[in-house]
Amino acid sequence: MSDIEIKDNWCKGCRICVEICPGKVLQIDEDAFLRGFHPVVVAHPEDCYVIGWGRTAPCQLACPARLDVQGYVTLISEGRFKEALELIRERIPFPAVCGRVCHRPCESECNRGELDEPLAIAVLKRFVADCEGEIEPPTPAERTWDEKVAVIGAGPAGLTAAYDLVQLGYGVTVFEALPVAGGMLTVGIPAYRLPRDVLQAEIEYIQKTGVEVRTNTPIGEDLTLDDLGQEYDAVFISVGAHKDKKLAIPGEDLEGVLSGVSLLRDLNLGEEVEVSGKVTVIGGGNVAVDAARSALRLGAEKVSILYRRSRAEMPANEWEIEDAEEEGVAIHYLVAPTRILGRDGKVVGLECVRMELGEPDESGRRRPIPIEGSEFTVETDVVVSAIGQVPDLSFLQNSGLEVTKWETIAVDADTLATREVGIFAGGDAVSGPATAIEAIAAGKKAALSIHRYLRGEPPEREEEEAKVARIEDIYTRELWQEKRQKMPKLSVGDRVHNFEEVELGFSGEMAVQEASRCLECTVCRQCELLCPDLAIVVSNDTISVS
Repeated sequence: MSDIEIKDNWCKGCRICVEICPGKVLQIDEDAFLRGFHPVVVAHPEDCYVIGWGRTAPCQLACPARLDVQGYVTLISEGRFKEALELIRERIPFPAVCGRVCHRPCESECNRGELDEPLAIAVLKRFVADCEGEIEPPTPAERTWDEKVAVIGAGPAGLTAAYDLVQLGYGVTVFEALPVAGGMLTVGIPAYRLPRDVLQAEIEYIQKTGVEVRTNTPIGEDLTLDDLGQEYDAVFISVGAHKDKKLAIPGEDLEGVLSGVSLLRDLNLGEEVEVSGKVTVIGGGNVAVDAARSALRLGAEKVSILYRRSRAEMPANEWEIEDAEEEGVAIHYLVAPTRILGRDGKVVGLECVRMELGEPDESGRRRPIPIEGSEFTVETDVVVSAIGQVPDLSFLQNSGLEVTKWETIAVDADTLATREVGIFAGGDAVSGPATAIEAIAAGKKAALSIHRYLRGEPPEREEEEAKVARIEDIYTRELWQEKRQKMPKLSVGDRVHNFEEVELGFSGEMAVQEASRCLECTVCRQCELLCPDLAIVVSNDTISVS
């Protein structure tokens, strides 16, 4: 149980903390309020059913960006949608994007999942972003500092770092090689998952805060890393992983062999993409699934995915796999291609071999091993390679930066600093292909590290691991079971011939109902965040009203 200290007279009795406290720990002393005494708020820790003091909700710990999930979910449950969106935007500038494409690690750790089903956290985030539309962006902060920062790459990591650095008072310019900002969010995710207008609105929100974005400006021959070092006081490299890996099998140069990354990029940039007949996609990640579902929408007669491991090891989002299967994509597991067959220079088929799983490899997944004598042939007109990507780091030649054997940039894990002073890197350029929320988290870490570097402050190291509030720790009251709200979707017949958004989102009633399923695993901190008099301070083991 927490100690709760009340002192001094900052509290003016506005009642905000009392209204939002889910445990009813804080209450108004009506007699003190009427007599003009201070403090007006009194605390009753013995009445609190939340006993996870000193612990952190597992959803927040699982989120790479450490979003206050319980906080904004509580606000949604009370119908306070605008405040929920404002709270989310305190940590990330992409609520509508993350509400659609996040891989949802928070839901995997949600304590509610031990009762029935995890809370639909991502969908709730999307709901408030869609419901409230654009919150008036913060007025661009006055330049607190003279230093300028260059960001290479306008993907989620680069734009988040730029957003945070502008709020900290720096001038920031983002350099993007593509004709559009957004990185893989823009060129790697189909519109049926992430509509262009939704993404563009969030990019424009970032730009309105004072971030300058220069598209069609690659770093290389005409503008080098050294040039940026001369003009800017720090550089953040966040180029993403846009270069596809090769299959490295015979026949890869035949007409009809496509790259999954290139297919999605051309499609999203509005270029003509011709796909017909039988299409076979090689790979098991989200790029593979997106390429397969896009091929259907482009008119393919039949679409199949070949994956060399089992369903359990497939890295694509489970819900995306299910949607693909609903739409008619056939997924064949424990199969790997060995040769692409051609006739007159064009693809006509694939030679494949069946696989079995051995011991785990360095990725933690069981290693696929070919089964001798299991070879077979698949007829196909198009082969789409989607077995992974790496960053294109050719612009770093002679830069002095260290490149790892995985073709990524070597950095200090805590600060994202490279071995070259003043140069930082993060996102897929460091981790390899990861997720949008992980890139956002890297951007936030880089912004803080750059700020500390420019101010001459020591780097911030990772804190000791927080204690997680688990379901057996957090309640003294009876729990209840309630299934999560089901996401409305376009019917299969209405979606497979176009790129309209498949998931339709929650209604207000559904959002409130779903948010009300939250178990409020630990202190939600809304009293601290929303107190206009700054009278409440929440620590790991103490709430004080001063």
